[in-house]
Amino acid sequence: MFFSQINFVVTSQRNKWFLCSVIFFGLGCAGYFLLPARVDLTQIGVAVILLCCGFWMSRRLAILAFVFQLLACLAFGTLASAIHTELGPRNLLTKTLYSTEVTGTIISLEPRNGRIRATLKPSEIVGIPNEQLDWSIRLSFLGDSDLAIGDEVKASARVFPLRPPSVPGDPDFARNLYFSNIGASGFVFGRQFEVRKSENSLNNNVLLVGVEKARQSISTTISDSMTGPETGIAKALIIGERGEVTANVADNLRKSGLAHLLAISGLHMGLLCGTVFFLMRFGLAAVPQIALRNPIKKWAAMAAMLAGLVYLGLSGATIPTQRAFVMLLVVWVALLLDRRAISLRLVGVAAIVVLILRPDAVLGASFQLSFAAVGALVAFYDGPGRRWLDRQGMLSWYERIGLYLGGLLLTSLIVTAVTAPIIGYHFGRISMLGILANLVAIPVMAFWVMPWIVLTLALIPFGLAGVSLAAMKPGLTVLLQTAELVAAQDWGLWYVSGLDMLAVTLSMLALAWMIIWRDKWMILPMVPVLIAVITFQAMHQEPEILISGDRESWAIYDPDAGILHTSSRLNDFQKDIWMNRFGIRPEQEQSRVHACGDDPCRIDVSANNFPSRIIVASRITNPFYACRNADIIVNQQTDLPNTCQAARARTVIDDDVLWWQGGVAVKLPASAANPPKIKTVRDDSGNWPWIIIGGRAGR
Repeated sequence: MFFSQINFVVTSQRNKWFLCSVIFFGLGCAGYFLLPARVDLTQIGVAVILLCCGFWMSRRLAILAFVFQLLACLAFGTLASAIHTELGPRNLLTKTLYSTEVTGTIISLEPRNGRIRATLKPSEIVGIPNEQLDWSIRLSFLGDSDLAIGDEVKASARVFPLRPPSVPGDPDFARNLYFSNIGASGFVFGRQFEVRKSENSLNNNVLLVGVEKARQSISTTISDSMTGPETGIAKALIIGERGEVTANVADNLRKSGLAHLLAISGLHMGLLCGTVFFLMRFGLAAVPQIALRNPIKKWAAMAAMLAGLVYLGLSGATIPTQRAFVMLLVVWVALLLDRRAISLRLVGVAAIVVLILRPDAVLGASFQLSFAAVGALVAFYDGPGRRWLDRQGMLSWYERIGLYLGGLLLTSLIVTAVTAPIIGYHFGRISMLGILANLVAIPVMAFWVMPWIVLTLALIPFGLAGVSLAAMKPGLTVLLQTAELVAAQDWGLWYVSGLDMLAVTLSMLALAWMIIWRDKWMILPMVPVLIAVITFQAMHQEPEILISGDRESWAIYDPDAGILHTSSRLNDFQKDIWMNRFGIRPEQEQSRVHACGDDPCRIDVSANNFPSRIIVASRITNPFYACRNADIIVNQQTDLPNTCQAARARTVIDDDVLWWQGGVAVKLPASAANPPKIKTVRDDSGNWPWIIIGGRAGR
């Protein structure tokens, strides 16, 4: 009975096979990066061919063919990730160049925290053979430096290799840089650089240079026409440049659930293209001679497509913007062909396109949040919500306003519920009051800010953008004040910690599966998946000791006392990541975070009332005393004698471990019978080309 019902559903609803295949394609893209190292392309190719043959041979047996199709898409996703990895930059920098000269051409600029972050295509880096410079380099300049896209720069700088995660479980920023073709980063010493103006240095990237120069010109116009924190928000909304958004404003936006306003995505692209579509169609309809004889709706759609393409380039073409543009492009093409556009299939097509271009994007919070939110909303408004919206034509104007506000509230509820596990895993906190904040922010964006953005982009070539920017500012002020008000309500921000990656992944898989099929018989196969979610989360153990691979930073959490002990040299960025990891709120920092200024530092902690004595030091001058008087010893910058563990210490982490294996995470034992569980960055992150530890890059 069970299998016959599932066979009937699978056979009768083949149109849903594509959406399931998209999910498995994404799982394949992600699964490849969770492997310990690269897999040979030939092996993956053979697997793809065999699975495709299995699908073809079983095409008359619905369930078997469906399974083979999913497995083939899983293999195709793995193949896409493998191809992109093989095409990535080679000969990456593996050791720090403490003082060198870098000569290269600027291909992008971005203000960042009072400085300018420039990406250069290097022609020469002293200390690296020129034939190995097949990658770009990112350098930080003084904030008032006179730089422009296409300039050739010769600078004295300190250059670093890509940095792996500080400890197991921390974000891997190096992977994103690797797939952005960036092989090193660094900073310029003061004003020790020379700028050589050059208009022809990037002849092979004329379009790229033109777009970047347009972005810089718009940035300058905004700076000249606007003051205050609204300036940074305006730049973020128009050109995707978030470097001038102050830390306080960004924190308020995150706490209030309005951080999505800073990332140009479906909301921004949809509002901009919708505004252009409406204005163009309205203007053409006002001329009877044109409206009665021509397909003005299609003309307006083509204008909206062009506006979306321009906005894509100006915004920096980030992953959310790419996804939004692809989806809107399909909408406009469907409109031109007189076909229905809004559907989950549209979301699937956009996901496939984005993942083919950047398979690694599937591991990022931006991709996950974007597609989870859009997929859930399309599923609702293309299903149950459609009947609700179809009643608009029978309602009075005030009932329509009520319906609109109700729709905003329901939309916020759906998005918050669907994205909560992802936000909790990546950021450690969920804003429940974001539902209310969006009731204010989205109408302001739709009816005030975005129309003025469209007008600003239209007026900039004529030098008249100052008027539209001045009119836009009150709307931005409302957004900032809303974010500040909501962020001040600490009770509305929930801090979560200890979410397991597999548990979150499987829970989202189960949710997506149920949204696609919407059939009680197809929900039953998800029961084992949900059991696995509960099991993985119950088995998850968060380590209490974190020792950074830079051999300077560390943190030790006392689970029984709820206190986080840290190094006095721990920077604020890393401290925020680790506080979120243990569910410590910013306002609790003074009472629950204790910085140890001693060297060595002795800390007594306990897990489940089982005590552990820990000594952490940069250099231990008397190792034998430490070995006899501690259970766990961390010596960051020198080695310890091999006899240390024989003296008393159960666990020894020294320079030898940190240098060759990277950062370390230790799970404290709950009894004397259990030894501490140690995991290193090399164990956790694998042997990949962007994981550079001990002066060696992975293969």
